[in-house]
Amino acid sequence: MAEEMDMRTPVSADLQVNRALLKRIFRLPRNGDCKLCLFRAAGRGALLCYLDGMCDAARIDEDILRPAKLPLAFSENADAASVARDAFALCDCETTGEMRAAVSAVLLGKCAVFIDGCEEAVLADCRKPEKRAVGRTVSENVVIGPQEGFTESLRTNLTLLRRIVRSERLVSETFDVGTELPTAFSLVYLDGRADEAVLSEVRRRMKNVDAPFVPGTGFLQQLIEDHPRALFAQMLQTERPDRASACLAEGRVAILGEGSPYALIAPITLFHLLHAPDDRFLRAQYGTFLRLVRFLGIVISLYLPAVYTAISLYHTHILPTSLFTSIAEARARVPFPVIVEVLIMEISFLLINEAGTRIPSQIGPALGIVGALILGQAAVSASIISPIMIIIVALTGLGNYAIPDYGLGVAVQMLRFGMLLCGAVWGLYGVVLFTMALMASLCGMRSFGETYLSPAAPSSRHMELLLRRPMQERKDEAR
Repeated sequence: MAEEMDMRTPVSADLQVNRALLKRIFRLPRNGDCKLCLFRAAGRGALLCYLDGMCDAARIDEDILRPAKLPLAFSENADAASVARDAFALCDCETTGEMRAAVSAVLLGKCAVFIDGCEEAVLADCRKPEKRAVGRTVSENVVIGPQEGFTESLRTNLTLLRRIVRSERLVSETFDVGTELPTAFSLVYLDGRADEAVLSEVRRRMKNVDAPFVPGTGFLQQLIEDHPRALFAQMLQTERPDRASACLAEGRVAILGEGSPYALIAPITLFHLLHAPDDRFLRAQYGTFLRLVRFLGIVISLYLPAVYTAISLYHTHILPTSLFTSIAEARARVPFPVIVEVLIMEISFLLINEAGTRIPSQIGPALGIVGALILGQAAVSASIISPIMIIIVALTGLGNYAIPDYGLGVAVQMLRFGMLLCGAVWGLYGVVLFTMALMASLCGMRSFGETYLSPAAPSSRHMELLLRRPMQERKDEAR
């Protein structure tokens, strides 16, 4: 409560009052990161406040301390605006009479200068935060296309977008999200291309976030999406500036956050999650073929274990006699029912996959080889599982790896268990019923007003489903 009252206090003309106030707010001397430096500027006392490591010490010395000590830096009765204009060798300076605004600027990495006799503080931008250099993408690798990825710096990410979208219509609106520990987010869009209704809705949801701390875009996505309990994400997360720029050109909006190397794209459809980043850089024939391969992978990953279980338990008559005999002979020594066998292999595969993801990268490939070869072969030799089950689980895993979006891949894994149980209980009829329930659920979903299965339901010729049109036929999208 006392801290809140200190924050509401206006900037005082007495330098010592401001110094005592800042010491209470920043917990000095316990807090070693905050620096309060008293110095003389043109015969007047001044106080410099900044966070060590967030500001460039060389710039502070060169652009603030040295110019301010010049005899004619500013007059004796100069106000804060005159000091910012005449004394400091910085173009990015502003003044404020609110202590809350001064503290917020310091927390962002700026430095605040308080002049004795002035009821305003000068906020100078001398930021030099530690940040990761622009590097290659990690989770969205491409064969053909740009290799740059977003970083954790919001300013760097906005620069990467502006290097690609060189238009005066590109607008970036900044919001502080979080009631106690605010984080800076930028809403980026092309003015005139983005739907105003979508923009208004995104602004409203971001401003109404009631959470004490929102450290990244992943947190924000969960707070503003339409259906938080749905398995499928309603916003696209991408670490590629080129993909985000292409979405902006389509009239969608992007959300970038400080400390997050991903951009959120909205609104989207299910098919945005099925498209790979390098589809646009391939010829239409190649892109279409690869999309069909990925779609086949999703179908195999979702349906193969359930269909195998249903046929083995209820519909063996639809199999050729030779194939049925081969499967029966392979399972003759397996002590478990088909559903138990499938669950054992599915859970084992998920454990191997998760363990390979979490352990150090030097050990990951070795773990995959051990899990896939040694454990699988040992399980078959011990008659715990049948050889055909190894084939089914391997094809299922490969199909899941073909999904370009990580979140969609996890959703398909979860749905696979539901499909498997329905197939084990009701056979192929259960598989059909589960599919109908899934499609009905997807048809009822929306992403910021856009139907989730568009352009399939409702049909639209302005968006791509799976087949990629030649680029010459899509020139109208860039207008």
